[in-house]
Amino acid sequence: MNRVFLFLFLIQLTTTAVAQKVNCVLQGLKDPISFTVPSKAGKLPQVDFPYPVKVTLFSLRSKNLFLMAMDNDDSSRPRLMISAQAHKDKETYKGQFMTDYGGNQIQIDNGRASCKVK
Repeated sequence: MNRVFLFLFLIQLTTTAVAQKVNCVLQGLKDPISFTVPSKAGKLPQVDFPYPVKVTLFSLRSKNLFLMAMDNDDSSRPRLMISAQAHKDKETYKGQFMTDYGGNQIQIDNGRASCKVK
């Protein structure tokens, strides 16, 4: 019985110790967007973005990746949205993105997104 608990504990340690990192290249933009997938379901990642943002929606399951981040000061202003589906190798997700890199004025970019999960 103790061996079973020890085995389950070791499995839990190995699965939580490996954090998945997502790196997205957004068509037409020079800097990629990256973040670490939270270890617990329901948690939201911190996103590397030029403006302070708060991730409000995140999902990486069922061969789909979705991330929505709003401006930290104006929660009605979307700053980043990525929606992508798993490609054949299941480490690459391809889809669409929308960003707002504008300071006080809205400056929308959109296009193809390619994200790698490692």
